[in-house]
Amino acid sequence: MRNTLKKAAVVGAGLLAFSGVAAGAAQAAPRQGEDIQGVGTLDDCTNWGKAMKAQGIIVDWACMVGSKPNTYELTPFYAS
Repeated sequence: MRNTLKKAAVVGAGLLAFSGVAAGAAQAAPRQGEDIQGVGTLDDCTNWGKAMKAQGIIVDWACMVGSKPNTYELTPFYAS
């Protein structure tokens, strides 16, 4: 009986530690902002994203082709 309780305690402590690590990782993940629409090419979007990151405004970005011709959408990612 004691060995079973010890094993259960070790497993329970391991699960708590793992859930704490997962919660910490989730908090450290960047927060996605609203898409910013722009006019131009994907190169324009990339240049804008690089400039915003260099200024420290965002930590990362993603570019997508916009729904209208010659447009794009920049998705910024901010530090949590």
